Amino acid sequence: MGGAAGGLGRGLGLGHGHGRAEVPTGPYPPSFPTADGRHDPSSLYSAAEGTYGDDGGGLESTATGGALASLLQTPFNAAAHARQRKYPPILGGAPVGAGYEGYENTVASGNAAGNAMGYPTFQGMDSGGNGSGGAIIHGGNRSSGPPRSGGDRSNVSTATAPSSSGLAGEISPALSATDKPNAKSKSRARTNANSNPAPDANAHYQPILPKRTLLSEPTSPTPSSEDDARQPHGVSAPAPHDSQAKKREWLLSMNQALDDTPIGRLDPNVLPLSTIMNGWAKQKSSEGARMVEHWLDRVHNEYNSENPHGVHPTARMYTMAVDAWAKSGGGAPAARRAEALLERMDRLYRAGGGRHEALKPTTGIFNAVINAWARSREKVAPARAEQILAWMEKLREQGGEDLDISPDKYTFNTVIHAYAKSGAKEAATKAHRILENMIQMYREGNSSVKPDTITYNVVINAYAKSGTKGAAQQAENLLQSMHLMYDQGDLSVKPNVVTYGAVIDAFAKSMDRNAAGRADALLANMVQLHQSDPVRHADLRPNTYVFNTVINAWAKSKERGAAAKAEEMLVAMDRLHASGFPGLKPDAFTYTAVIDAYAKSGYRGAASRADLLLDQMEAKYAAGDVDLKPNTFTYNAVINALAKSGEHGAAARAERVLHNMVNRLRTNGGNDVKPTTINFNTVLDAWAKSGEGEAAAERAEAILEWMDRLNKAGNSDVKPDTITFNAVIDAWARSGCKRGPQRAEQILNHMDELYQGGNMDVKPDTYTYNTLINALAKSGDGGAASRAEEILVIMEARFQAGDKSFKPNTRSHTSVIDAWAKSGEQGAALRAEQILENLKALYERTGDPEIKPNVYTANAVMNACAFSKHEEDRDEALAMAFRTFEWLDSQKDIKPDAYTFTIMLSVCTNLIPKEESAVRFEHAKILFQKCCDSGHVNDHVLWKLKIAVNEMEYHKLVGYGVETKAADLPASWSRLVSNNKKSGGDNRNNNWSRRGKKHSM
Repeated sequence: MGGAAGGLGRGLGLGHGHGRAEVPTGPYPPSFPTADGRHDPSSLYSAAEGTYGDDGGGLESTATGGALASLLQTPFNAAAHARQRKYPPILGGAPVGAGYEGYENTVASGNAAGNAMGYPTFQGMDSGGNGSGGAIIHGGNRSSGPPRSGGDRSNVSTATAPSSSGLAGEISPALSATDKPNAKSKSRARTNANSNPAPDANAHYQPILPKRTLLSEPTSPTPSSEDDARQPHGVSAPAPHDSQAKKREWLLSMNQALDDTPIGRLDPNVLPLSTIMNGWAKQKSSEGARMVEHWLDRVHNEYNSENPHGVHPTARMYTMAVDAWAKSGGGAPAARRAEALLERMDRLYRAGGGRHEALKPTTGIFNAVINAWARSREKVAPARAEQILAWMEKLREQGGEDLDISPDKYTFNTVIHAYAKSGAKEAATKAHRILENMIQMYREGNSSVKPDTITYNVVINAYAKSGTKGAAQQAENLLQSMHLMYDQGDLSVKPNVVTYGAVIDAFAKSMDRNAAGRADALLANMVQLHQSDPVRHADLRPNTYVFNTVINAWAKSKERGAAAKAEEMLVAMDRLHASGFPGLKPDAFTYTAVIDAYAKSGYRGAASRADLLLDQMEAKYAAGDVDLKPNTFTYNAVINALAKSGEHGAAARAERVLHNMVNRLRTNGGNDVKPTTINFNTVLDAWAKSGEGEAAAERAEAILEWMDRLNKAGNSDVKPDTITFNAVIDAWARSGCKRGPQRAEQILNHMDELYQGGNMDVKPDTYTYNTLINALAKSGDGGAASRAEEILVIMEARFQAGDKSFKPNTRSHTSVIDAWAKSGEQGAALRAEQILENLKALYERTGDPEIKPNVYTANAVMNACAFSKHEEDRDEALAMAFRTFEWLDSQKDIKPDAYTFTIMLSVCTNLIPKEESAVRFEHAKILFQKCCDSGHVNDHVLWKLKIAVNEMEYHKLVGYGVETKAADLPASWSRLVSNNKKSGGDNRNNNWSRRGKKHSM
């Protein structure tokens, strides 16, 4: 042990990892040191504010100072402390008193929330959920009792502790109106109070835990052989395979039997204590934890009443109670309650004068407290867990007869687990540092802390959750180290399917280049190892989770053919499952991930493929495969794929999927398939962009009416909002029909009426008005440009009146300019330039980036000039066009694009007479040279150049004939031109395209 002691000094990850973690002596275990070397209990918790602070970087956090810090740093007076019942505030109040020591009860009940697609549970470690319950702070004298089965539930014993003094941080279970003690239970409480005089347990007490200035899992207790299931009151103890409801019914019957048993008469042969307490602990809820404490309290009462059957509290019972809180999902309040139990147990042991030898604290209960913090998911949980670890090490170094506390492998694993669950920055690095310290301690002779597969798995999982750069590579490096050690004979660090799953997950979340390819290769390697020796590598048998993780990596990937590769894996899973692998069956997540991959791919035909996969899912589910029941996410992915595809008929198909969702909800109910406003809005957007003209706009209106009917029938998840109306207005704006602008304006006015009438969900906004302006711009009708500018003035007026929702932006002004460009009216170009000048002046005055002119604004002005139809406007339009081009070309952060050059070549063609061919050529030459230099030459630019100049001049400028394509010219001329063509090639995933045909896993 001597060698191991030195090992811990070289960095537990405490502070900044420099030197031994200092753990000074004193009335309390240490808090974080202040700048002058003292330890400030208030550095992470303020009693006045009742809030956690910033950890500030480990144990070397500076003091906050102030009156509270000074008060907490005064010399400790044990007698005054006992009188004032003061404990460090962050402990949530510590247990005090005598006998069974009245103490602050528990957090409000809150069952752990399951993790729908969380990381797979590590061997020997529960996955632990997020608590939904919260602490209930109270003052005054209140009592609470357990739930009972049958009879009057108000008849509850108050043999549990009287309430706490109401100090900040003290916690108590919620007490319902029916949970009132009756006369019988009050009598028992009085009897208990009178029969248990309180010794002065606090006079010389040194708490066993370090003061909490910052903020995995104990071995679950199992019933002892003498507490085997019996049949008190004719109620049989439940078997392990019985339902939870039956187990709970039995536990409630035991509660009532306890309530009916006078204090001092409890017989463990009739009421099997360990079995009952373990049963409540396994409920994994705050209620279950409270019930474990309720039985623990009764054991104390029995012991103090000199129970003839030898009933007495044990360290194992306390560990069971702490473990119950750790698994309750109660968050930080549950962790504080776990600490309070350990404090209480240690105080009774030290002050009992040999009366409580069975309450000698053990490493196991420390581990359980650390696990409570690890599961709390509090920001400060890892630091608190590591602080308790450091205190355990100090206790181990002190040795002596009082305690035999020594951190073991499980202690370290649980602290690492706390970091892994926190998701905090640098959590993975700190977890890795603890792993390295374990390795060093083991090399120095401490065999109890030798890292194993679980240790490595949790550190790898911390890297997977960190999302930091290089995390995936660090995870893979650890996997390679495990393989190397295993090949050298260390069987305790053999990689398993969880190891590979964590490394694969790290790559899936990394967004690194070729991350999906690396994840895919890792899975292929795992399968190959399993196939090479199915017995030796039985723990590398692939499962649905690891396949789903790789498929999800492909879904997030931007690599060519990612969606096809994801589908290859789905097919491989089907084949493997059919060949005899029940744990490798595609489920709803598998299909949804592949569908999502197609939705994000943007490839031609991808939406149709996603739709087909949904059809396959629905058919297999209808045939009895319950694992392939499509859910809301599945339908959303298909609707999004279709809406974004631009394929012919995609909008109608998206609407069909939406109808299926609504019908499923109507037929089956439930929340697994629940259409929302977002689904409807996506379909509306698909219709607006379908290019099907007036029919699409009419269909969009019909869907809006359908939404309104569903909402008024009671479906609150489907309620038309501003986005809904905007999509319908956009459908009319894109319809191309004569009445489109008029109908769009009617709908906008109706929105405004609804909003003025109190419907805040449909308030028109900038996008609404911009869409109407766009409808007017596209119409080209007489007066449309003037009306568009009037709407811009209305927007500005409402914005200046204080309504930020109507703020005109760059697009608003650009759309009005575009309306003038397409109007064909006399003076249109001049009006367009004036709007640009106004916008430039407004931006220069305010610096507001939302109204900064951009290349589209300038292009719209040049377009207005290029297509001026009135002879009297031509000269001025030519000057304005080049004036605008020169302004654009002179800007530092915006430059001409390919469309700019096509417009300016049109300006040369339309505004410079053919008779002035030399002038036209000179202007075209300058423009084309600038276009080549800026890398914007495309086929459309060449076509416009060919119109502007004659064939000989074209050859002189381009160097090739008039049939030349941009792809035939120097690459630098087109370097900034987007290439929208999707490259072909073999998209097969070679790792999986042939998998499943012949397997002997």
